[in-house]
Amino acid sequence: MKTSKSEVRLWRIKNILTRLFLSLPILLLFIHIGIKAKDSNSANPEFNPKKDTLVTVTQKDIKQEITLTGQIETENQAILRFQTSGELSWVGVKVGDKVKKYQAIASLNKNELQKKFQKEMNDYLTNRWNFEDTQDSYKETRNRFLVTDEIQRILDRTQFSLNNAVLDAEIANLAIKYATLYSPIDGIVTNVEQPITGINITPATAEFIIIDPQSIYFDSEIDEDEVNQIKVGQKATITIDSFSEESINSQITYISFTPKAGESSTTYQVKFELNNDNQFLKYRIGMNGDAIISIRESKNTLTLPIEAINQNEEETYVYIKKEGSNKELEKRIIKTGIESDNDIEILDGISKSDSVVIKGK
Repeated sequence: MKTSKSEVRLWRIKNILTRLFLSLPILLLFIHIGIKAKDSNSANPEFNPKKDTLVTVTQKDIKQEITLTGQIETENQAILRFQTSGELSWVGVKVGDKVKKYQAIASLNKNELQKKFQKEMNDYLTNRWNFEDTQDSYKETRNRFLVTDEIQRILDRTQFSLNNAVLDAEIANLAIKYATLYSPIDGIVTNVEQPITGINITPATAEFIIIDPQSIYFDSEIDEDEVNQIKVGQKATITIDSFSEESINSQITYISFTPKAGESSTTYQVKFELNNDNQFLKYRIGMNGDAIISIRESKNTLTLPIEAINQNEEETYVYIKKEGSNKELEKRIIKTGIESDNDIEILDGISKSDSVVIKGK
């Protein structure tokens, strides 16, 4: 006997309904368990005196600060080298010496240079006389306007020769001048690469470095996510590791526009002034320290330790110990403000009389 299509369809519907009816108790059981678990998770925890810590709301000033590490550098530094090779005949300084601006510090042997200058001067005089003789020879020709192209070339040639002789003499004179190194700044000699005289040197093998100790500054760097929180002129406090009990009042003098090269992350150079008198060399190049920049400040405001603050995706809250109860806690939604290294400002949600609980792990 054949089964019609409508009968087959009816049989399938009955089969589906039967399966749904049989699985309904299991589905209801899972829903009940889920609701119970949710209610259990949403319930406030209890106070455990062995693990939890009870803290009070404190009313005080709070600052949000950025701390940058860095070291002392100098703004004025002169690296001096001879422009030509030659015999080093005199060195007038050693490492650690104090020098004045325009003070001579070293010199090459000038005997050969002076002789070359004298030779160039002789060549100049020769060309000068040749020039004057040529001018005199063709003076009458010029007066009569009878100068041909050939005569003009002769006159120009003697003029060019005289000009070149003047330049050669000036170059030889500059060589004598550049044979002596002068300090362009007041400072301290920190490097004398070749202190021994009587040897031939090149510009690359005789270097002198002079640093001005009065132009020191504190050099640091800041991450890209914090650089927009600071500006030039902003106040800061600097502490040098070697003088940890001493604080130096400072301010930002420079923030680079381009990031520092060679860093694994994007950072920007920040310079802080050091106005302290450094004539006795208390602060030295390379000394490490920290610069603390105050970003924001609130006075006489309610604060809590950062550990007391709880957060999820939707809200920020704390646990308050209910009055008259030893264990019962209340979850309180709060609004926070400035955050320091240890504390956070509470703008709304609690009062000074509340007892806040830090839940132990």
